[in-house]
Amino acid sequence: MAKFMRKLLLVQFIFALSMACSAMAEEEDAYVFWKDPQIAQLEELTSKLVDSVQKMQSKISSIAISSISFGDKLPSSFRKVATARLQQSLTSQIKLKVSICEPCSQIRTDISGSFLKISRGIADDKYRREIAKELDVKGFLDIALFTSEEQLSISLNAYEATNGEIVYSKIITGNPPKSGSYIHAFYGKMTVPITFSSITVEHQAMVIGAEQMVRLSDDWSFTGGGAILSDDNTNLTNAYEKPITGFLIDGTISYDIFNFGGDQVAFGLIAGLGMMTVTPFNNPAYFKTGITFSVAEQLTLDYHYLAMLTTNEDATAPSASIFSIGWKFKGIPW
Repeated sequence: MAKFMRKLLLVQFIFALSMACSAMAEEEDAYVFWKDPQIAQLEELTSKLVDSVQKMQSKISSIAISSISFGDKLPSSFRKVATARLQQSLTSQIKLKVSICEPCSQIRTDISGSFLKISRGIADDKYRREIAKELDVKGFLDIALFTSEEQLSISLNAYEATNGEIVYSKIITGNPPKSGSYIHAFYGKMTVPITFSSITVEHQAMVIGAEQMVRLSDDWSFTGGGAILSDDNTNLTNAYEKPITGFLIDGTISYDIFNFGGDQVAFGLIAGLGMMTVTPFNNPAYFKTGITFSVAEQLTLDYHYLAMLTTNEDATAPSASIFSIGWKFKGIPW
C-alpha cells in the first residue's frame, strides 16, 4: 500500500508540473517577444539598426525618415508595431539627428495645364530640396522590411537632399526564433543491467515514443510524453520466459546550453521524473537526466539516464540508459 501511495503521489507531481508549465507558457503569451517570429527578430534587429544609423554620422550629419515600407508577407498588425518601434528608436539618437518626414508620405496633387498630376513621396529633386530645407536635414533615409522563409531583414538607404546621391546602404538580417511547440517522435535502444539470482545481465529493449514540448523561454522548455518498450528476453532464459512490454511516462525540463549556426545546431541538458510500467520490476519510478543534440530543430540525437527510485527485490534494475534518434514536427499547437 505504501509503494502504491508513493507512485500515486509521483504521478500527481508529474501532472501538476505539466499543468504549471502550461500555465506559465500561457501567461507569457502576452509579453514574451520570441513567441511572435517577426516581433522577436524586430527586437533583435533594432539595436543593429541603431548601430548602423549611427555610423552614417561620418557621411551625413542629419537625416529624415522618408519611408518605411514592408514586404507583402508581413501582416498589418506587425507593420504598425514596427513603424512605431523604428521611429522611436531612431529619433531618440543623440549623435545623429534623425527626424520623421511627414510630408514624404502624403499624397499631393498638382494641376499642370489640363492635366491633374497625383504624386506621393519625394517625386522630384526640387521637392526633395524644399522638404530638406523645411526639416533642416541634409538627407533622407528609406527603410524597407521584408521576410524570406521566416527570416526578417531590414534594408537601409540614405541619400543626400541636394543631388539624391546614396551615401549609405546596408541590409541587416535576423535569426528566426525557435519553435514554441512541437511533437518529438523517437526510436531508440534501452540498456538495463538486470540482476536476477545474483547474476547481472546487460539487457536491451526497443523503445518507440512521442512527446510534446512547449517552450517557456528562448532556452528553457517543458516536455511531457511517453514511450513503449518491448523486449524478447533472449538474454534472460533463466529469468522470465515471456517477452516484456511496458511503458515509460515522464515529464522533463530542458535547457539549451549553447546554439550555433544561427540556432541550426543546439546542445542541451534535461532532467525530470517518470515511471516505468513494467510488472516484473514492480513498476519503478525513476529520475531522468541526459543530453540532447538537435540539428535545424528537427533531427535529434539523445542520451538519457534513468535512475530507478524503486525496484523489485527479486529482479533488480537500479538504472537504465537510452540512446535514441528522433524527428521534431513543428507547428503543433499546445
